[in-house]
Amino acid sequence: MSRLTFAALASVLVSAPAVAQRVPARDLLEFPLGLLADAPALSTRMPASLWNPASRSADSSARAEIGLAGLTTPQNQGAQLGMIGGEYRIRPGLSAAFSFAQASVSDIIHTETDPQSIGGEIPYGTSLLSAGLAMTRQRSSFGIWSAGLAARYRWATVDQDHGGAFSLDGGVIVDKLLGTPLRGAASTFLFSPVRSDEAATFMAAIDAPVLHRDSTIVRAGYSASVTQSHGRDDYLFTSVDYRWLNATGGFDWSTAFGDQDRRIRLAIGLRYASYVVAVGREDGAAGLGANYQFLVTRTIR
Repeated sequence: MSRLTFAALASVLVSAPAVAQRVPARDLLEFPLGLLADAPALSTRMPASLWNPASRSADSSARAEIGLAGLTTPQNQGAQLGMIGGEYRIRPGLSAAFSFAQASVSDIIHTETDPQSIGGEIPYGTSLLSAGLAMTRQRSSFGIWSAGLAARYRWATVDQDHGGAFSLDGGVIVDKLLGTPLRGAASTFLFSPVRSDEAATFMAAIDAPVLHRDSTIVRAGYSASVTQSHGRDDYLFTSVDYRWLNATGGFDWSTAFGDQDRRIRLAIGLRYASYVVAVGREDGAAGLGANYQFLVTRTIR
């Protein structure tokens, strides 16, 4: 989506009462902030993940974990996203999570009948504050599972229009599903149980090990997500863990407003002591340049 498209959306949101019922700038949270190349519902890479409230540190002995994530798009899009999140283990099997995410687009200008700019830039951005709880059960006939709930409040601005909405999201992640080596997950994002102020996203994913030898673990899987009034996203992915190194990649295809896009996602992460540093790249939609992501986390024992 180019900056011109963002500007067109801003104009529509300001001028159309029917659309203004929903909080503006929802499209900015369709970028995979904090995911790099992971499947959204399965990712445990970022503490207090936006995409699944059941997400937790893979290290159950950790007392707390904090993380920073960012995403930048090409200049012709001008979108910048950032997030800070943290988890704290209240007691064995129960943890609390908090996060704050922000996204904005720069250089959207006021125009009338010609390209000449009038006044300053049109503000177009959104912020999201989340708080949640996640619990883990190690022994169950279904497998090793985690379940979580997150309460969120999102507020946004486009030109002179302001809005805000509450949402309540839930998710589950199950490892060794029904005694098999499969891992599955399902979650929601920006689901408003009472009002339709938000366009909710519903996600599910499954993967399985295809190689587990010595210090090397290779997994492959499939992820799908659907966003109300927008479209569908399908993702085939694989990940490799080798000691202190993790690499993830996959092929994504999406349908939105009748258009289809195909993208490749790639990411690599390094673990050192209590730190993880990771970077990722995703091809741009509609022939635009790629977006780039980074993530840094620290585990506190």
